[in-house]
Amino acid sequence: MSETTGCTADWHLEHSAPGQILHYLDPRRPFARQINILTNRFRDIQALCNDGAASPALTRLRNALAFHMVRMSRWWRFDFCPRGVTGVRNPLFLTYVKAHAERSAEDDALFDLFTLQRHMHAGDGGHILVVGHDPLTAPSVSILYGVDGQRNFRFATSSRGGEPLWNGKAYPDFASAWLAARAVHALIQDDSADIHEYETAHREHMWVRSWHHRHFHRSGKLPVIRLYAQANAQLMNCQSAFGRAEMKTVVERMAFDIARTAFQRHMTVADLIEESDALSISLRSANTIKQRARAYVATCIDPMARPEMDTLLDRVVSYVPRRCP
Repeated sequence: MSETTGCTADWHLEHSAPGQILHYLDPRRPFARQINILTNRFRDIQALCNDGAASPALTRLRNALAFHMVRMSRWWRFDFCPRGVTGVRNPLFLTYVKAHAERSAEDDALFDLFTLQRHMHAGDGGHILVVGHDPLTAPSVSILYGVDGQRNFRFATSSRGGEPLWNGKAYPDFASAWLAARAVHALIQDDSADIHEYETAHREHMWVRSWHHRHFHRSGKLPVIRLYAQANAQLMNCQSAFGRAEMKTVVERMAFDIARTAFQRHMTVADLIEESDALSISLRSANTIKQRARAYVATCIDPMARPEMDTLLDRVVSYVPRRCP
């Protein structure tokens, strides 16, 4: 695959700012789309900088994207190794992150909270840094979100003009806190349907968290076909709209990984299924896998990288391996 998307430095300065890519306070936006675009833009800009296009503005943008990769890894709780994901050595990547934090008091406070905690009561679950408010709730109820000294996410509710009351529970990622807050908001509004929906979504998000955690893993104990079968079984059990949407994206990503593996091994998807001996998947599933892989590219891959990924999928579909007579 090519090293860059061919976009110019000026194009990135106009289109690749973190605020145009990331939606921290709305976990209904697909996690995979945000992190895929973020990492692709960083790699592209890093390549431009290495080729001599490192203007001060482009350097600042690269540093900002580096910081937000670290922030996203905490926000969604996924494993993140800078060298493995971006090709940049970890110590050098960290200098980019620190350079950005030094230019932003808000980002510096959050980076400190997730690292040295010089400005926090270190390890204190009652010392909370506010990171945003929920703009989509009823005007009479306000919801705040924060991260405590134990690096867990928290939420608080308050009536109009009242002091926020922080919920006693802590959550490992923002989406968990958001779903719990929405359930409490529905309880305040006496909306039984929404209470059930968000409580169900919270349980289903717990299934999805392990998939987010392994997002950048390229190898594991189970073959990709079996991982796809596991994810598809979990999707079939999801009942909430949020849970189905999250799990659907995971299944589509697994389908894309299957197609990519088939491409790399010069096989058809059907042959890969047959080789895996995954009894829970029939050979007729090959077309469904291809369709889901297409959907993943269309919705979760950086638009700048889609033509290359579409070409990859085209080659998987058209390739027919030679067989011995």
